[in-house]
Amino acid sequence: MQSPSNKKMRLSDVAYQGLRNAIIKAELLPGSPIDEKECMERLAVGRTPLREALQRLAQEDLLLAVPQRGYFVSSTSATDFFQLQEFRLQAEVWAARLAATRITDAQLDRLATLIEEARTGVEARRMDIEWHLGIDEEMHKLIAEASGNTYLVQALTRLYALSVRSLYVSRIPVALLFEDLSDMVVIHQALASRDPDNAEAAMRAHLSVGATSLIRPVEPPFRENRMETRK
Repeated sequence: MQSPSNKKMRLSDVAYQGLRNAIIKAELLPGSPIDEKECMERLAVGRTPLREALQRLAQEDLLLAVPQRGYFVSSTSATDFFQLQEFRLQAEVWAARLAATRITDAQLDRLATLIEEARTGVEARRMDIEWHLGIDEEMHKLIAEASGNTYLVQALTRLYALSVRSLYVSRIPVALLFEDLSDMVVIHQALASRDPDNAEAAMRAHLSVGATSLIRPVEPPFRENRMETRK
């Protein structure tokens, strides 16, 4: 998902974000070949920035690079989602604990600003899914960065994309900020109090869901107002 910020991006970042969004939202289905010419035209980028984006996406396991054949969208399934959630839950909880002891005042301010942006959108009943997921992903990214562990940031960026994509492919509902805003506030409070135990509990509550809510499929066509599974 695109970050809520409007910072000017390099062309390779434009290509990366455009393709990443299309893959995560299952607009490019698993196994689909990447047509580089079509991508360059659609994203308005040249071959070099596109290739840079493709390499990044392959490193994040969203694409598969096949010698002499090009790039293909990697496979995923509902089973992958459950496995990813098991792994991601532990990594996110660890990040929250570390962030509680290492987060800076500036990072806390950034998180508070993000929460205000989320609150404004929720009060306005904003429904576009990319905005909701963008806010959620930015929150998780901020917490990972506050952990002070570069490798954890990289791992969680990858895990977030893979887990959300598996939801789209498996047609499992995804939660919107109407439900998650209170979680964000509790997480911020725990981090601001520098309490690792409360930060862990808040993050665990945010990510944990009952199995029954995860197996309820979305009936086509895809409807954004029925998204209920935690990201």
